[in-house]
Amino acid sequence: MYRGGTIFAWCVLILGVFGIADGSGILIRGVIHAESTSCKAICGLSLLLSQFFSPAVGALAAGIIYLLLGVFLVCIGYLMLKGK
Repeated sequence: MYRGGTIFAWCVLILGVFGIADGSGILIRGVIHAESTSCKAICGLSLLLSQFFSPAVGALAAGIIYLLLGVFLVCIGYLMLKGK
């Protein structure tokens, strides 16, 4: 059981790091490419914000959401590894 939990914790940690990298990339570039991704909730929310306000606001919101989600996953993965 210990080995399975450790593997899951590392997967969550790595997924969080990629989320941080993706969110940072969106914030730095300012452009999100929604046509090649399969994210329904985050891309849909950023599309709604870009329709109501501007495309820059939609990209900013998507970058912040990905960044916060990545930080959350990194914290969860770290706490799981620290507890083992």
